Amino acid sequence: MGNVVDVSSIRAFGRKAGRMGQHLQKLDKGAHRLEHDEAKDKRKKKLSENRGSGFGDDLVSDLEEDENETIFDSVASDDDPDETPSLPSVDDVEERMMKVVSAMEESFRSIRGAEPTPDLFDSLTVNAYGAWSPLNAVAQVVITSPTQANITCFDPATTQSVRDAVRDMGMNFNPIIEEGDVIVPIPRVSAERRKAVVKQLGKTAESTRQRVRRIRRGAQDVVKKGKDGKLGPGISKDDAFRVGKEVDDVTENCIQALNTVLAIKQDSVMAV
Repeated sequence: MGNVVDVSSIRAFGRKAGRMGQHLQKLDKGAHRLEHDEAKDKRKKKLSENRGSGFGDDLVSDLEEDENETIFDSVASDDDPDETPSLPSVDDVEERMMKVVSAMEESFRSIRGAEPTPDLFDSLTVNAYGAWSPLNAVAQVVITSPTQANITCFDPATTQSVRDAVRDMGMNFNPIIEEGDVIVPIPRVSAERRKAVVKQLGKTAESTRQRVRRIRRGAQDVVKKGKDGKLGPGISKDDAFRVGKEVDDVTENCIQALNTVLAIKQDSVMAV
């Protein structure tokens, strides 16, 4: 007589195997999530180190670029084949350009002028409570003199982490802890160094101007199709010429705004 197979045992083992498989999947997902979080924390720390280098030689001159910022759809999409081809929205063009200008202005905030301001620490992130947080979420910065900043932590437990973050931000600061506050001596900067920073700011601005002009070119490429009658009968040449003129107008306005931001920052750096 052959061996009798206990079906109930197989079923029980099957259930256990299923639970074991689910458990292993959860462990695997947890490991991947941990790796992702660690990589994200490293990227945040690196960003803080790079952006906090106000008077260092590694001042970033090329801001991160959105690969889609110059793309304007002029034909029906696969998702909506009945969509009517259209000219670029001038509001959309302006919004994309001003987003680029605002990103440049934000990058300038962590670059100190002749007189320090709390903005100098705006881009700093701190490793607190097991995660990277903006400095202003854990502390308050007060400039007490042209050569000193006081950082008061909301929670004294984060004081050492704040001190370490300031020390490592790439500006050769040597912060110390006194009576629970982080004291940051800020050395005065030579006129020669300030001139070098002004020159670097100009390079950053020129790179940003080129991005604005590429957005304009992307929009004008679609406008040209309208002028050539390639967008369909619903788009008149007069409409295309009008939109093209408006795109040029907002481009000029955005470039003027960019130049104003640059001039203000350069004047701040060179102020005595």
